[in-house]
Amino acid sequence: MREKIEELGHRMRSAIWHHPVEALYSVSACLMGCYDYGNDSQRFYMTLQYFPVVFLLAYTLNKCCAGVRMRWLYYFAALLWIPFLAMPVAEPFSSTHLVSLVVALLVFLVSGWTRENKCFVENTLVFFRSLISAGGLSLVIYLLAGSIYKSIQYIFDIWPEEVEIERLIAYTAFVVFGIVFPFLFLLFNERRERSWFHSGSKLFDILLNNVLSPALLIYAVILYLYLIKIAVLWSLPKGAVAAIVVSFTFATFLLKGCQVFLTRRYYDWFYDHASLAALPALAMFWIGTLYRVREYGFTEPRVYLVVVGLILTGTAVLFLMRRWASYLYAACWAILLLAGATYIPGITAKDIERVSQTSRGNYPMKRDLGVEYIHISSDKPIDIRGYHTMESLRDAKDSDVVRLRAKNDTLAIYDKEDVLLYQRSYDEFWDGQLRKVGLSRLDSIPEAVYPDLLRIELDSSAVILESIDLRRDSVSHIDYIVGSCYLK
Repeated sequence: MREKIEELGHRMRSAIWHHPVEALYSVSACLMGCYDYGNDSQRFYMTLQYFPVVFLLAYTLNKCCAGVRMRWLYYFAALLWIPFLAMPVAEPFSSTHLVSLVVALLVFLVSGWTRENKCFVENTLVFFRSLISAGGLSLVIYLLAGSIYKSIQYIFDIWPEEVEIERLIAYTAFVVFGIVFPFLFLLFNERRERSWFHSGSKLFDILLNNVLSPALLIYAVILYLYLIKIAVLWSLPKGAVAAIVVSFTFATFLLKGCQVFLTRRYYDWFYDHASLAALPALAMFWIGTLYRVREYGFTEPRVYLVVVGLILTGTAVLFLMRRWASYLYAACWAILLLAGATYIPGITAKDIERVSQTSRGNYPMKRDLGVEYIHISSDKPIDIRGYHTMESLRDAKDSDVVRLRAKNDTLAIYDKEDVLLYQRSYDEFWDGQLRKVGLSRLDSIPEAVYPDLLRIELDSSAVILESIDLRRDSVSHIDYIVGSCYLK
């Protein structure tokens, strides 16, 4: 035990010695978080929000500037904090924040310039293994610390005020996730153990061959059946299909890269033709996406949806050509598109949204905090293609009709036999309707999307609403819903 403790101490000292800038960032993040919490301020809010980004960039420079001559670039990374100190406070997990995280991760993965797919995927798996291991262990440490604090408070009657125990737990969170988590990640990633996914690992074989690959094939069948359906009915893909196609294509190329680590490869017949399998689904993605862009214009989420589509389509095309079939080139393509849509003035997602919606008279987007009431209804003809009957919707429990009930912040639809066909809370329903047209509850709502917002697609039927009444403060909320008709 003593030898193991001494070995751990040696590895910790080695990690600090070889990663001084990352160690500086970790300690600084902990101190900044404690300062903001203790003083109830947001002075370092943006700096802490972008801490993973600057940490990853510093780690990448450390890896790339190992030589003495270029080492100054790595030490220069200690100044990357400065721009974030001057940034205005913004909401967490904004598009810029999330894209910055993805770009920083991709930059780290391509920094070794590994063209060979097996090595690239191996390094990626090691990175995420290290990240998940460090995060899981840090979470356990945090929960144990919290339980110890609570036990001491209960047994010895110290820290009688709830505020004090909350303060201790908050400071512990900054220590654990600001210092312990990054240090554990450095330790795990430097060891670079690969045994769990190398050839011969039964767990890895079972996971890919018996769980993930069969599930992916089921998704492929579902997508192709749906593609045949919309081709026969000559209709547009549903809005949520874009997310399914993106998930399917991403998973296809991810699992394709993992096949080289398997002892038995049962699905090479599929993964060897991954691009050909993905292209029809991507075609369906582009048909639906471009139609909605033409009808409703660009919004910021819709710009990023197009960017993701370009990334996946480009990856599929790259893997059609043996010379360019490399995850390294696919990652570089993703960095180019994401960085361009986020950082280059004039072509950012926000700029494209502004130009597109201004031309439609829907800009600037309203974000004021005053209460605004919005009535959504439409006089446009209802699209009944693919349906055979239309019935009026009523809210009469004893009547032999399809019923719509909108009460207690819940929307429910029952058929003639009183079987529940659909039920969502107002918030869940409204988030789904807005997501369908590429908006969120923070966005203003152009009249062009009203018909889509008033339409609820079910498995083999659809519900048309007469109106939706909204109340908007900082975001929109549903006040009242009125049904119109039921298509089957």
